[in-house]
Amino acid sequence: MSEGLRQRPGKGDEDKRREELIKAASQSAPEIARPYIAKAAPLIVTVWNGVEACIPFVLLAKAKLEELWELAQPYHPDDLMPALFGLAMVFFGGDFPLLIATMVAFKETGTWKSCGRAMLDIWDEAKSVIEESKVDDNVDADGNGVPDVQQVSAQQVLHRKLALAAKTVNPQKVTSAMVAFSSGGLAVAASLKLTFARTLSLGASLGSTLAKPAERHLTPVLKKSIDKEYHQWIKPLIAYGCKLVGMTFAFWLQRIISAVHSAIQGGQMFSTNICRYLNKYKVIAFDPDTSNLDEMAGYVFAFLGLYFQLFYGTPLVLSLVLLPLTLCEWGIKIALSWM
Repeated sequence: MSEGLRQRPGKGDEDKRREELIKAASQSAPEIARPYIAKAAPLIVTVWNGVEACIPFVLLAKAKLEELWELAQPYHPDDLMPALFGLAMVFFGGDFPLLIATMVAFKETGTWKSCGRAMLDIWDEAKSVIEESKVDDNVDADGNGVPDVQQVSAQQVLHRKLALAAKTVNPQKVTSAMVAFSSGGLAVAASLKLTFARTLSLGASLGSTLAKPAERHLTPVLKKSIDKEYHQWIKPLIAYGCKLVGMTFAFWLQRIISAVHSAIQGGQMFSTNICRYLNKYKVIAFDPDTSNLDEMAGYVFAFLGLYFQLFYGTPLVLSLVLLPLTLCEWGIKIALSWM
């Protein structure tokens, strides 16, 4: 055994060990993907280290949020938070149609709570595996002063850790979590695909409708301005251009529909919850559950929010604040395009 292996591995040694584990894991991947996984190993290790460094801050933030939530209980946050969320939907919901549609799909299909419980269960199981893995990293069964995981190959370490995970996790919890995730994911994918397909169908139909008159009027003009040897490209270019115009208009129309939907839904959510909140503090004397005033107020806020979304848009400063939501929206778009 070399002297270097007998020392506790430093950060560089730990990165090398993780790269070796990734390369060992790549041997189980399809042959065509193995060289790419091996080349991406340093990047994967960097992401691995970043996630590992973020975990303590995430746990701290979670603990602080739970503490703040408990402190806020006397002020009825269960009514105030939905009201604030609804107000945000009124003025900015049109920028996040897929994100809102995802949340609505989770809520309407009844998988919101089950997926939330599943995430907590998976997190608890992952923490158990991480803790057991840390203990296993220091095991020295042969008593030679060197942890056992430093005396075997990366392939053997990988098999050891997989076996440890299999012994540690609760299979019932993992199975239930996978069922919840798959049910919620399929419901959301079906809902989003339907909306996306309608938009694409409208864009394609508009493009086909525009193509014939555009070809009739633009072909003579383009023939005069383009050399004869390129005339065979005129018809396809007009068709592609019309499809682009149709798709652009369809997605613009979908954005308006999303803005109207988010403004109305957010307005009702805001007015109902804020009235219920104020009623608990005796600021207002009527019950929103038996009155129509909150619905009327919701439509007023919906009109103001729709006007803001259509004619002003999100300011730059707020765009930076809403950047995490924008990234989620893009992520859903990318995932939807690959389904």
